Amino acid sequence: MSRYLKKIFIYLISLIVLIFFILTIINTKNNLDVKSNQIEFLENSLNKKKSQIKNIHTKLISKNINLEDLVFSEGINFVKSSDKKLKIYSKQFILSEYSSDDIIFAKHPSASSSAYLEKYMDNIFLITATGQITFSDIQNLETEKFKMKSIKSNMKEIINYSDFYTSSPFGIKDVLIDDDKIYISYVNELKKDCFNTSILAADINYEFLKFYKFFTKDECIKKNDKFFEANKNDKLVPHQAGGRMISINNNIIFTVGEYRLRILAQDENSYFGKIISINKQSGLYKILSKGHRNPQGLYFNKQTNQLFSTEHGPNGGDEINVINLNNEEKTLNYGWPIASYGNHYFEEKNDNRLDLSPLKKSHVENGFIEPIKYFVPSVGISQIIGMPNDFFETKSQYFIVGTMGTAKKLKEGMLSLYVFEYDENDTKIVKDILIPIKSRVRDIIYLSKEKLVIMFLETNSTIGILKKG
Repeated sequence: MSRYLKKIFIYLISLIVLIFFILTIINTKNNLDVKSNQIEFLENSLNKKKSQIKNIHTKLISKNINLEDLVFSEGINFVKSSDKKLKIYSKQFILSEYSSDDIIFAKHPSASSSAYLEKYMDNIFLITATGQITFSDIQNLETEKFKMKSIKSNMKEIINYSDFYTSSPFGIKDVLIDDDKIYISYVNELKKDCFNTSILAADINYEFLKFYKFFTKDECIKKNDKFFEANKNDKLVPHQAGGRMISINNNIIFTVGEYRLRILAQDENSYFGKIISINKQSGLYKILSKGHRNPQGLYFNKQTNQLFSTEHGPNGGDEINVINLNNEEKTLNYGWPIASYGNHYFEEKNDNRLDLSPLKKSHVENGFIEPIKYFVPSVGISQIIGMPNDFFETKSQYFIVGTMGTAKKLKEGMLSLYVFEYDENDTKIVKDILIPIKSRVRDIIYLSKEKLVIMFLETNSTIGILKKG
């Protein structure tokens, strides 16, 4: 194992040196043509180093060794990096950011790392997308630096395919702590090269978490399915996995993406492309709504018994939807892939996927439920949370939604917080605003006692804390 460690550290040092040179070149204003050639050369070298590190990491995983656990076994360190003043609806707020170099792997090419947040009693939990589970006392969050302590688990005994533990789309998709249990959703390799979205669970224990399979289905999407790819050159990309979880009474509400096998979103015999309710005791589930592509956020309004969800569209067409849980007569249908305000990434006229997923530009005219908001172009929508009235000092119901985006195709609305006022009587958005924060917002939670909005900002491996100024 020491031989592997030496190789890892050598390549990590090489990676750091390359990044330094790339940043130096980017900041140079002269010799633009030379700079462009140098950047291209260094980017190719950087990609080669990443590939080599991934190869070594794959070999480590085969020996049940997780690189993050190995290098940062004591926990994840965060250091305050900035304070930003924001104005939201004429009110002053401060966004404090705490950065870390201790999270290695990202689940999107535009991110430096990926992680999810949850609150339990007086602690905040942070779970990386490759399964490192950490926590810290909430009181530590506003100090100049703090450490998230690691908790060991048996996760590697259950999840043992290498892509899960690397910078790939495979990995953890959300975390939920409820009734002294921790639930983790993840991309599960049900059988060789066949995947679905499943849930592990464990009793809360700060020394060791013994996970077991809480929910999984026999159904899976094969790696070589012709519908799986976005275009002919696309590789296996399970970005459409869903995986968000919240708890309502005795049930876990769970989103499942359609993994680009689009037609399953309308098939009630499949759980792909659905939002489902799972009974915590029996593990049995029912479908709440169908016609979803990739639901990325969930929030439950107890007063109105409404479930708010956010959803990634294709090339355009991100949505915010409202699911009325008082309606139990039929499965609510949100239209995908028959209706969407986005467009396909593929445009081949003879592609029969176009017949099965026409993406008509009205939901209601085709018998489906309209979103309360859609975004064209897409903003890379993520988690949604409802805010108490005193946070924005208003009597209205306000929500905060995270957005992401790609560095190469950055558009208006990306790397922002989307804040909107919702009229419960007319079930519509009456006021909204985009607050640019220059980072991908992967997850958001609200701490009611402390009146803090906590975010994981994955562009620079940062925890963001939003509070009144």
